[in-house]
Amino acid sequence: MAIIEVEDVWKSFTNDGKTVDVLRGISFEVKKGETLCILGGSGGGKSTLLKVMIGAHPATRGKVKIDGTDIVGLSERDMNKVRRKFGVLFQSGALLNSMTVGQNVGLPIGFHTKQAAETIDIMVKVKLEQVGLLHAKDRLPAEISGGMQKRAGLARAIALDPKIVFYDEPSAGLDPIATAVIDELINDLKTKMGMTNVVVTHVMESVRRIADKVVMLDKGKVILYGTLDDLLNSTDPKIVNFVNGHIEAAQTDDESYQRFVNDLLI
Repeated sequence: MAIIEVEDVWKSFTNDGKTVDVLRGISFEVKKGETLCILGGSGGGKSTLLKVMIGAHPATRGKVKIDGTDIVGLSERDMNKVRRKFGVLFQSGALLNSMTVGQNVGLPIGFHTKQAAETIDIMVKVKLEQVGLLHAKDRLPAEISGGMQKRAGLARAIALDPKIVFYDEPSAGLDPIATAVIDELINDLKTKMGMTNVVVTHVMESVRRIADKVVMLDKGKVILYGTLDDLLNSTDPKIVNFVNGHIEAAQTDDESYQRFVNDLLI
């Protein structure tokens, strides 16, 4: 059963009277308990797609169904109800520097529920224990490493036991060991808690460790939607270059690519 359905999604931006189609007819689905990795080079549209899927940017047209509810055109009040069904781990971790790790994790619980402070504290401890950070509960973000900040951000993303977790480049800025720890946590959430994961990444080592399905974008279009084996066995030159780590080659094999990127940067 699909818990996420993306149907013919387009996203356009207009600047100085010029319209740029960043997403062009994107369609795929994510089944409950799957980990889907969204791949592609810089400027391919994957970050925009993530923002559309979490309701940060409205789709220009098409449908984005989260657990059966189409969020395109949804009111802010109804969107907040849908947001309780998913958590988001942002690329930077997005922790508030003036608050402790525990206070950061407790934010969504306090915002979305009427739990007593003592109950929130217990819930925070449980989530920090899940990501191996209980010892850092009273530390400030500046007092912990980048990898620990990402794990704290993940604890906050799962604070309300969401059905889905979205990840925006979770390994950005991390060393290989810290990246492997995050990947292991993603797999644990899937196997132990049945969570559905949607991961925007460009790190093939992570894709190999966590992906059940993959969507690869190029210039705002899907060029592959399938299993990890489909990705690894593809003969498409763009995909082969990406899989082999030749991202620059994957990005420059089409003269129109640079024009597309330039349009996005206007």
